Amino acid sequence: MIKRQTTINRIFKITGIGLHTGQPVNLEFLPRREFGIAFVINGQMIPARYDMVADTRLSTLIAKEGASVSTIEHLMAAFYFSGITNCLVYIDGPEVPIMDGSAWEFYQGMWKAGVYEFPENGVYLKVLRPVEVSRNDAFLRVKPLNTLEITMSIEFRSPVGKQKKRVTDVENAFSIINSRTFGFIEELEAIRKAGLAKGATLDNAVAIGEDSIVNPHGLRYKKELVNHKILDLIGDLYTSGYRILGKVEANKTGHHLNNLLLKEIFSDPANYAIY
Repeated sequence: MIKRQTTINRIFKITGIGLHTGQPVNLEFLPRREFGIAFVINGQMIPARYDMVADTRLSTLIAKEGASVSTIEHLMAAFYFSGITNCLVYIDGPEVPIMDGSAWEFYQGMWKAGVYEFPENGVYLKVLRPVEVSRNDAFLRVKPLNTLEITMSIEFRSPVGKQKKRVTDVENAFSIINSRTFGFIEELEAIRKAGLAKGATLDNAVAIGEDSIVNPHGLRYKKELVNHKILDLIGDLYTSGYRILGKVEANKTGHHLNNLLLKEIFSDPANYAIY
């Protein structure tokens, strides 16, 4: 567990393709003394915080004064796993590149850059009271616990079916970092007609066909799909600005509910304490 605020030790760059635009995107990561992760696009700084989230339909999008950056969740998860609390990310496109569909390449860049530690603490948010949000049969709840524990349940059509996974040592759950995003073949055409997923390929997503995984090499893990939902959740929870301590139970959750949970936590100061 990290103890104090941190930033990257040196500047580094990453280039990739946007999942929805299909266009090249360049990221430049700069050390930051001020607390928090923030994106800079066209001269506008946007804090990567839950209260800046403006759209959660297919990804987590943050916006401020007409500027926006989408698909930040995998990168935010990489910051979490790298133990980085403070960083500036300069971006020259409207969305974070998809890379291989996981958080692995972002994490590798941060690991190579190294970590610089500051004297200040205040990096953990400890949940003090149970908090829950729900929508139909989907729900997300968190209870007090001295670490972060996540139990995720998903349910999709065959061949996915029902999957469930419990992660008790989240900070070291490296199988989560490189689990890829996924989608169903029958949904892809409609998404592309809407002008999205122009950059989606078998190199950056798991494609689920009528009765099997389309990717030639299959899955990286037996539970890669539920792993990736945990990755999304970790990235979204890190938009709290803190490393959350609590027992999280998630069922069929997505970016919308993930954001609602944070809003519910912060709606009452009695729900949490910062350490």
